[in-house]
Amino acid sequence: MGTEAQAADIFKCPVCNGNVRIGPDDMVITCSYCGSTTTIEGKAIGDHLMEMAIGDRERTDGFRAYLGKHKGANKALVQGAQVVENNLIFVPVWTSKVKADSWYKGYKTVQVPVQRTRTVRDSQGHTRTETYTAYETGYVPVQSEIHSDTDEPLLARKGSRFYGLEDYLKAIDLKDTVRYDFEKIKDLKPTMLNAEIGADEYEKSASGQVADRHRAQAKSGLSELFDCRTTTAVRGTTYLQAPFALIRYKFGGGLFKCAMDGHTGRVLVGEIPITKGQRALWTLLAILGIIVAAVGGEFAYRGYITEPGSVMIAGIAATVVGIIMTVLGIRILMMPQREEKG
Repeated sequence: MGTEAQAADIFKCPVCNGNVRIGPDDMVITCSYCGSTTTIEGKAIGDHLMEMAIGDRERTDGFRAYLGKHKGANKALVQGAQVVENNLIFVPVWTSKVKADSWYKGYKTVQVPVQRTRTVRDSQGHTRTETYTAYETGYVPVQSEIHSDTDEPLLARKGSRFYGLEDYLKAIDLKDTVRYDFEKIKDLKPTMLNAEIGADEYEKSASGQVADRHRAQAKSGLSELFDCRTTTAVRGTTYLQAPFALIRYKFGGGLFKCAMDGHTGRVLVGEIPITKGQRALWTLLAILGIIVAAVGGEFAYRGYITEPGSVMIAGIAATVVGIIMTVLGIRILMMPQREEKG
């Protein structure tokens, strides 16, 4: 029984005959020896693209530039950061053009002016009838269409949750892709993630994603949506392998991480350490904020008691500024690190 479980984790590459370890949900396999990519049944996948990736040194340079941009008062960060992990990961992405056409019906409410009359009595007790305008809720039927033709990239993994990966997927541009060629990237020794979602499942998911978006768009302008019917056409389904880099570094006894676009070397999002000196400054700011807020509150109260005017306004302004200073200081103190976009 143990032998069967072990065999289920091995895929025999149909090109080089190598034994490739796979996960239980893998649907599209990239051979770690020859780089060929096939379905779990050993069939070619058709259109196959990739983004070129930069090397370890270029990624490190991009990482150092990011630290230099966000170091703030921490002058030692750029040189003191020790990179302990610099992994290049090619993530699997399905993409295609999805043409969608929706027809929907519903209604929206409007305020309709209505002329009405009423009897009024003047100061001398005489009555008269006057006309005035009131507004009632009316219902306007709506019947319209939505049409779109968009690229729909989707991560072909079910459970992968890398730090910053969602930011990376938004940055992928199909204009930067080339025909897949493992020989061009094998010297970088990347980790090639397999796809856990096949082409058929992706196309259904992409169609449903666009249909849901159309329905939400239609519903946003209505009080009630009665009917929304969408037809979709998926074309040009392509398998894309895109370079994503995850860097981990040590500084001041802490471990921090950054997510990087492995194609451009630009850090997408990362963690910046907060040093003891910076925490001391933020503590001082919080204490100063408490003092400013207390003094401002006292002046505001005295101004209110004596004669409302400039003293009261100045006190209120000082109180607001003090509260903001205190909240900022405490907020930074509670954070293990701050997060900065690239």
